[in-house]
Amino acid sequence: MDTPAPLDTPPLCGLKCIQQVTMATGLCPLTNTTCLCTDVQLNKQISLCVHSNCTVREVLQVQRYTKHECGAPSRDRTALVWIVGTVFLALGLLAFVLRVVSKIFLGSQTWGLEDWAILLAVAIMIPLNGLSYPISRVALGKDVWNVQPNDITQFLYIFYWQEVLYLGALPVTKISILLFYLKIFSKKEIRLGCWVLLGLNIAYLIVFELTCVFQCRPVEGAWKGWDGEFPAKCNNINAQGWAAAIANIALDLATLLLPLRELYSLSLSLKKKLMVMMMFCVGFFVTIVSIVRLDSLATYATTSNVTQDYVEVGYWSTIEVPVGIICASMPAIYSLFSVVFPKVFGSTQRGGLSDYANLSEPTDPTSGALKLPAIRVQKEFFLKSGRRGDVSYTDHELSQLPFRDPNSRSSQKKLATTLESV
Repeated sequence: MDTPAPLDTPPLCGLKCIQQVTMATGLCPLTNTTCLCTDVQLNKQISLCVHSNCTVREVLQVQRYTKHECGAPSRDRTALVWIVGTVFLALGLLAFVLRVVSKIFLGSQTWGLEDWAILLAVAIMIPLNGLSYPISRVALGKDVWNVQPNDITQFLYIFYWQEVLYLGALPVTKISILLFYLKIFSKKEIRLGCWVLLGLNIAYLIVFELTCVFQCRPVEGAWKGWDGEFPAKCNNINAQGWAAAIANIALDLATLLLPLRELYSLSLSLKKKLMVMMMFCVGFFVTIVSIVRLDSLATYATTSNVTQDYVEVGYWSTIEVPVGIICASMPAIYSLFSVVFPKVFGSTQRGGLSDYANLSEPTDPTSGALKLPAIRVQKEFFLKSGRRGDVSYTDHELSQLPFRDPNSRSSQKKLATTLESV
């Protein structure tokens, strides 16, 4: 964790390279430090010589010596790493807590498979983002030549586990969203798309988790093999990372686009339609984060300063997972806020907005119709009784929806009340 002290002289292999290349090229005298530090062509040739004749650890010592002698600034972005990780961990946890409170407060919502899936995603997010602090304390955010060799090993060990956690959280979050779709949509095309995407996300989880865990043989080569002194054979980690990122972006887009056409076709006012669409479209931010992270991977793939250039990849990873959890929790959070803050979120009746949650109410397996708790049916009767014109209008709205049992009058009135209260 401590920055190694500057060296009075470089390792012997590095000193020989500096002397030999400088004398051979005649570009700079050995006593002219300014020329030695600023001549690009000379430094390029010295670097080639050092990498050819020194061990990895010696190369880092040469870099530390030359950076110090040339007065290069010592960069430290460690605070950025752990602050971003901590802030988005808090936001992700807050979204999950509000989701749970929504389930309890609204009463009619049940804990379903999508909630178990998001609970698993949260359980993965906690250590993923929590590791931002120790990895920054060890190395992430510093220049690699200013990091102790043992700390580089520790950094790569933490990074390895963050990779494993990250690749697990991504598909689990999308699985939660797809399970939610299956609860509220009955249109054949959408349900088929959900099952296909569920299968692809499960395949993603299995394939990329296994390739990540066993990226090196033996496994510990992933964090011990960086200096070439530990015998290990590793996959092309950069290609593996790119494949995982591109596949994840494709699955993100497919998951987000799947219900949009159906949602847009609802016979609702423009305001209501935009509010419903917006809850799903917030997920596009997750995809944008994935694309930005993919751009960061391009730098990471060619860097020789891994502990500094990995900063962007690291903090975008700790942003992407919590934002995905926030996206998956937005319908429940919106339902809760519509009841607690009706003026802000457009509700005029306390009872009405809580019914939005019933879009995810499980179906009765014997009848195919939505289960309607008796106490809530009675409440809705008082809200709707004596207003035949309104019922006719909402029946028309309901005919546009792909929910189960569209011919069931009780289900239609239930969902009509739900839509009117959004």
